[in-house]
Amino acid sequence: MDVSLFIKDFELGAKVSTKLMELDSLFEFCEKSSDVSDSTQLVIVDLDNKETGDEFFIHQMASDRNDIQIVGYMKQVQKGYHEKFKTAGCSVILPKSSLVKNLSTFIKSK
Repeated sequence: MDVSLFIKDFELGAKVSTKLMELDSLFEFCEKSSDVSDSTQLVIVDLDNKETGDEFFIHQMASDRNDIQIVGYMKQVQKGYHEKFKTAGCSVILPKSSLVKNLSTFIKSK
């Protein structure tokens, strides 16, 4: 499975990329939505980041490619933000602390 990562946190990026390698997934770190390749099936987005964590960014990605799953994560998931990002196109919104341990769920679900 091809995965695009919008993760600026170096430590978390290292943990996620290590886990993806264990799961035999190809991945790339992206800066903007146009960096997402045509073969990408899963996008992981830091919703706390100012550039990637807004409704327009998520909606744009979701509407450009309806065949991808978008997983967002936040340091602390709040109900208002959860609903906002779900509406914009996130399939799942997780707390940052549980992202790595739940990765295999998303890789197997495709």
